Amino acid sequence: GSTALRDAVQATYPKAITLYRHMERPGIPAGYENWDVYCLIRDPFDRMVSIYNYMTDFRPTSKPGGGASAAWIERLRNDTDRPFADWLADSLEVFTDPINYDGTFLPYYNVMEKTPIARKSQYRWARPDLGPVTLIDIKEAVHLYERLGVKVQKTNASVRQTRPEQCDKVQSILEDRFQWDLKAATKFHIEEREYA
Repeated sequence: GSTALRDAVQATYPKAITLYRHMERPGIPAGYENWDVYCLIRDPFDRMVSIYNYMTDFRPTSKPGGGASAAWIERLRNDTDRPFADWLADSLEVFTDPINYDGTFLPYYNVMEKTPIARKSQYRWARPDLGPVTLIDIKEAVHLYERLGVKVQKTNASVRQTRPEQCDKVQSILEDRFQWDLKAATKFHIEEREYA
C-alpha cells in the first residue's frame, strides 16, 4: 500500500518528504506542479472491499505519522460492523482525517475533500482536468516502482480475506458513484503520460 511505497521512496531518496498521506491532487504543494503525476487505479469493487477490510481490521502503524487514537480505531470498526453492501450504501466515514478524535491534530492525514471514503472516486486524486496524469493499474504498480527506481516490500495489508458478493445492490452503487473509476479501470496508459 501507500505505506510500503513511502518507505521505499524514503529509503532510496533520503531527502524525499511526504507532506500528506492521502492528499488529493489539488493539494499537491506549489513547486511540484511540473512533475510527472502518476495515479494507481484500482477496480472500484476491489478498492471498496480492500478499504472495508482495512477499516475492519485496522492496526495502527508504528511508522512516523502513525499512532491512531483508540477512539478513531473504534470509530472505523463500528462503521464497518455491518454487511459490506450496507456499509457501501450508507457509510459516512471520511476515513482520512487530520482530527484524531482524541483532541490531537495530525496534519499528515489532511485532505481537501471530506467526502466519505465509500463515495470518493479515484478521480479526486487523479484529476486529469488539472494536467497530464499517467494511470497505472494497481496490479501493475511494479511499473511505477521501476520508474521511481525503488523496491517495494508489501506491508500493512489487511489481514481479512473476506470477499463480499458483488450483488446487484453493490453493482448499482458502483455504477452510480464510480463511473469514472469503472471507465479508468479498463483504460490504462502505462506508456502515455496523458489521460483524458
